[in-house]
Amino acid sequence: MQDCKPFNLDSLLLALQNARHRQLLLLCGSRSWGQAYFQRLAHSTEQLILSDDSTLDNAVWPQHLHQILGQEFDFVLYDGYSGVVPNKLAACTGTVRSGGLLVLLLPELSTLASWCDPALTRWLSEGEQATQSPFLKRFAHQVQQQNCWLINESGEANLPAQYCADKSTLDLQSQTHLVALITAHFQRESNTPVLLSADRGRGKSATLGLIAAAFADKQVILCAQQRRAVQNGFKHYAQALDLTVPAVNQNHSQTLSYIPPDIVLTTKPQCDLLLIDEAAAIPVPILKQLLTLYPNIIFASTLVGYEGNGRGYTLRFKAHLKAKHPHFLDLHLQEPIRYGAGDPLEQHMRQLLALDSQYSAIEPALSTLEYSEISRDTLIHNETLLQQIFALLVLAHYQTSVNDLRQLLDSPNHRLFVVNQNQHPVAVCLVGLEGNLAPELASKIALGERRPAGHLMAQQLTQLLGNTQFCTAQGARIVRIAVAPSHQKLGIGSELIRFVMAQLNSQVSYFGSSFGAQSQLQNYWQQLGFKPMKLGFKQDKASGEFAVLVVHDNSKIALNAEQDAFAEQFFFALSSLYAKLPWTLVRSLLTTLPDRELPEQLNKQVAYLATKAATEQQIAPAIQQVIKTQPSIINSLSRIAQQQVIQLLLQRHQPKELAKALKLESKKQLQLAYQSLLSEVYAEITRKNGPY
Repeated sequence: MQDCKPFNLDSLLLALQNARHRQLLLLCGSRSWGQAYFQRLAHSTEQLILSDDSTLDNAVWPQHLHQILGQEFDFVLYDGYSGVVPNKLAACTGTVRSGGLLVLLLPELSTLASWCDPALTRWLSEGEQATQSPFLKRFAHQVQQQNCWLINESGEANLPAQYCADKSTLDLQSQTHLVALITAHFQRESNTPVLLSADRGRGKSATLGLIAAAFADKQVILCAQQRRAVQNGFKHYAQALDLTVPAVNQNHSQTLSYIPPDIVLTTKPQCDLLLIDEAAAIPVPILKQLLTLYPNIIFASTLVGYEGNGRGYTLRFKAHLKAKHPHFLDLHLQEPIRYGAGDPLEQHMRQLLALDSQYSAIEPALSTLEYSEISRDTLIHNETLLQQIFALLVLAHYQTSVNDLRQLLDSPNHRLFVVNQNQHPVAVCLVGLEGNLAPELASKIALGERRPAGHLMAQQLTQLLGNTQFCTAQGARIVRIAVAPSHQKLGIGSELIRFVMAQLNSQVSYFGSSFGAQSQLQNYWQQLGFKPMKLGFKQDKASGEFAVLVVHDNSKIALNAEQDAFAEQFFFALSSLYAKLPWTLVRSLLTTLPDRELPEQLNKQVAYLATKAATEQQIAPAIQQVIKTQPSIINSLSRIAQQQVIQLLLQRHQPKELAKALKLESKKQLQLAYQSLLSEVYAEITRKNGPY
């Protein structure tokens, strides 16, 4: 084994410490050599070893990233032989303290593209095989382009003769300025929230501690999912007030208390100022509830894709803040404090994992648009194009992680279509091909005995009614559709989906997609010919929405039975599981359901009730049955009648819950509303089916 000293690592590390910088060091060679080299390099310092090798002492391979975040080490080893998982690798970066090294153990760079990475199977669906990894091929190229520190088992190395950087000292000026700004804000704008964002290492938690100290005469709650996330805040709070720093597990210090978000919601403690650390790790619906309870609130988070709900926080929650509190304060911490400015490790990882992808907007020029398909090989040989496409995909979705870059490059069943304007992408559509599974496997999927990797849409459709055709035939799932903000509402996204369907029509039997159910989105897909087949049974943690699975009605597989089954299930759950769905979303879904012939007796009953002063108890069940039989009638009713049908009769809300919204503040008003509703429904029945 090569000794560390010939490569002058000791002096390089000393220079790193003086600059308060961190560095990426690649050890390229066999697994045993790399592990032994790391132990020799870091034997007497604090270290973290990420590896699934059970023979390594103190090695961990965590399932959840919060198990390692919030800690700091001089040396961190990421054993690439355990699998290169971008989320884990990015998280490692945050655990390296200033002056330290992130050591990445990999085979020789020249072999990476064809190396049998154990993590590659994570991006393969059942029945797929891969002999190449475009992601790792790009990674190896970027390592060389970035001039990262590297030592090969053969004895060759890429290390500088000396590390040149100015000596750096800790400077809290940015944090102090923000504390003063936020303190003045709450004194001037009571009940107006603050959004504080930062890249990792910028002292966000320290700033929260300093803010708590500035309000030492108030009751302040520091809130986070994990207790360890707030320890740094408690530390800076105590230091600012010359207090003894609280123990790691201590939840109170003077006027500052730590309480998890779920406990805050259930106990509703008295609080003058609520500080939320790592807000992006908390589901957006919970953040909205906290905002309602405590308007004097600071939402602070690290805006990196591998943490929590990431884009759900930035896209959904920020829009909610703008709507509810247009004068909220939006602040960003730029300068790092945990390490010096210009930190090499941060720069390397941003480029290697495309964390800095920023979309470059251009002015629309529809006459120059070109629609085409792009191969993965094209992407890895055109870094600018890759960064622009990945940035577009990130902009469009609320749950993007660092892993998505590898999925984009290494999933063989994914096809990428793009709209270019003068060779600049303005819209992209990512499509996954599913199905083509053996009949025996499809039968086991239908029975719930097998759940193979991938083929998410095909499996869900098969399990609706046991129709194995969805698994044995090939389908195309539209995974993501993204249009640049400057080019939205011009019909480009719809035209791109039609282009995709035309390109793949001869290869697949059906097209589908899945998305968080919103009335606007549902209407969009409905206009393109997609109808819902399933509405999820659990709300997404990030968005609070139920996922809806849609299939295009021009399918080569008959969909009538699935559509009828969805209608039955939907009506059944409207008064329970889906009782809180927005009524506009329910209306959108109702308009997609199939109509059946109105039974003669029901027609007769409605005609009779329309001729007399019928009671609520007579009218309600009759109208409910009419809508269940012919859902399209909802389209022809007035807006107020639509809302009444959905919320009163289908979702079964109590009239007193809707008294103000629907003007039902007395029994007489309620009776008049039912009679008016009956008149509208009867008029539409007569128009559609003729007079009884």
